[in-house]
Amino acid sequence: MNPELIELRDSARQVLGESGLGASEHQTWPLVLDLGWLLVAVPEDLGGLGQGLAGACAFYTEFGRRVAGAPYVPAMLAIDAICAAGRADREDWLQRLTTRDYVTTPLADGELTLTSSRPGKPRLSGTAVAVPSADKASHVLVASSDGDCVALVPLRQGGVELRERPTWDRSRRLFDLRFTGLELERDMVLASGSAAQALCRRLATHRDFALAAGAVGGAEALLDLTVDYLKTRRQFGRPLALFQALKHRCADLKAQVAAAEALLQDALQRAGEALDGAAAGAAGREARLLACSAYAHVAEEALQLHGGIGMTAEHHCHLFLKRALLDQHLGRGGNRYDLDLADALLAGA
Repeated sequence: MNPELIELRDSARQVLGESGLGASEHQTWPLVLDLGWLLVAVPEDLGGLGQGLAGACAFYTEFGRRVAGAPYVPAMLAIDAICAAGRADREDWLQRLTTRDYVTTPLADGELTLTSSRPGKPRLSGTAVAVPSADKASHVLVASSDGDCVALVPLRQGGVELRERPTWDRSRRLFDLRFTGLELERDMVLASGSAAQALCRRLATHRDFALAAGAVGGAEALLDLTVDYLKTRRQFGRPLALFQALKHRCADLKAQVAAAEALLQDALQRAGEALDGAAAGAAGREARLLACSAYAHVAEEALQLHGGIGMTAEHHCHLFLKRALLDQHLGRGGNRYDLDLADALLAGA
């Protein structure tokens, strides 16, 4: 990290730390707007800080460390799409999105189709799933399942139905959006055809890196909290941290977290800023798969290492565990991460 980014990361860690673990969207979203954190990846020529995906991931990591409720990832994805699409009015949109308006984005793949009703007026049908804080958003960024169209759709209109999706993880509020023959106006479409295909690849890769960075941050924080607990909890007159079996378990967890962090940093370097390329996509999938798997393992082990107190709703363990288990189901559906990487390895062999 460059010195400017380190300073930004440390500032975010301090501010989010003061909000406490699991701080709600109501607490943290005003901080995001007031402190200009949405500008971190925006190019300098558009009025941003120009730190790119690496800068965004530094913030994703800090939000993951605190299990914060602000819908930072979907907002950043929408801003990235506006920057990459090259709209004539993108500076106006960036001003809105970084200061007052909130545009959300699905965190998982849905089933959306476009049909032609008359020239230049396609109709959108289907469901967008796992859309954070959709009830607070003015627009949602969606893409057709075939990747031929990316659109910025206003939510306060007919043909759009919001349905909250209850999840075990209460740190995020997720919605499913059902579109029923919604006619897309020309100014709603960000990209179509080959340009839309490239933008979809870019957003999918960005989303994978965001999930990976949040998982690395959460795993690091939870492991630190667990080790601190083992140092203070005593059994048979000795701190639990002195028991060799527990030392080995924590060392194994530390190795997994360090590997996930190292792969994330390496993947960021390999991806660069050309996020719509095949190499960047593969790097993002690798980072996301390892980080989310490591996070889930750390969360499950931490619950056991905390003993009975870790099972209580009042303790912090459940916040991390629920976030980690949900993260495994976000992004590309099913076992596509495993299968995609396996296919790439076989093709290379």
